[in-house]
Amino acid sequence: MVQKIKWLILAAVIVFPGGLFASDYAHKLAADDITVSWTLDQDKIHMQLSASTTGWVSIGIDPEDAMGGADIIIGAVKNDKVRIEDHFADRNRGHSADEKLGGNNHVMNPEGSEADGVTTISFTRSVDAAEKWDKPINTSGKTRVMIAYGTGRDSFISAHRYRAVFDIDFSTGEAVQIK
Repeated sequence: MVQKIKWLILAAVIVFPGGLFASDYAHKLAADDITVSWTLDQDKIHMQLSASTTGWVSIGIDPEDAMGGADIIIGAVKNDKVRIEDHFADRNRGHSADEKLGGNNHVMNPEGSEADGVTTISFTRSVDAAEKWDKPINTSGKTRVMIAYGTGRDSFISAHRYRAVFDIDFSTGEAVQIK
């Protein structure tokens, strides 16, 4: 019996390399048809975004004016291939990939799936700002966060179907909707 359990654990590690299961996240925020789950792990945060869309899903850290100034992680799944990018809202109603602005994509461990009209992405990122297009995640207080998902298109410049702003305490899981 013990040997059988060891083989099942090994199989899970092979099938889900490096990824967390949804139940493994310490905190979860559900709003409209989008769920954000996360776990703080020392100097990193592991996140999962899941929404009722076949388009993109995203989270923006510390928006300043509308979406302007936010550090955005946006992802989509097309033909079973996941694409997750680190963006910066370089204008009030738009954003560009950090790499196009002269920076780097700081998304680690990108994974994703799309099934039954639901897009799910997961990734890891540092809680610290790695460059001027990144924003830190406060690990002992509130961080202003935008969450959004698009229509059925995977283009990162297509409009959002849903957008909300929250103040989230990533260490306790407390979240208060602002807009």
